[in-house]
Amino acid sequence: GHTDEEHARLIGMPRGYGYGASMGAWALDYVAAWAGDRGYIRHSAVQYRFPAFDGDLTLLDAEVTATRHDSTLGTGIITLEVTMTNQDGTVMAKGPVEVELPD
Repeated sequence: GHTDEEHARLIGMPRGYGYGASMGAWALDYVAAWAGDRGYIRHSAVQYRFPAFDGDLTLLDAEVTATRHDSTLGTGIITLEVTMTNQDGTVMAKGPVEVELPD
């Protein structure tokens, strides 16, 4: 994304913004912190829906939506539904992230 207002306005955005890789990193960092040192992120399908504009607040939340045991690996697999919103409640990114946790 364009992090300065001049370039953002050239493509029709009201001010600088972050998108894509930046937002993905925030979501994965949030889940990794939740999973702890022994957790492992297996898969993410977070979809970006609205840019993170300079000066906006970014809030992350997650809900456990599924759990299962993988007997081959001897680990638990947890699916989190991650939601990223701004200060107005606009959903900026949302999607499932699978985490492997040791038994």
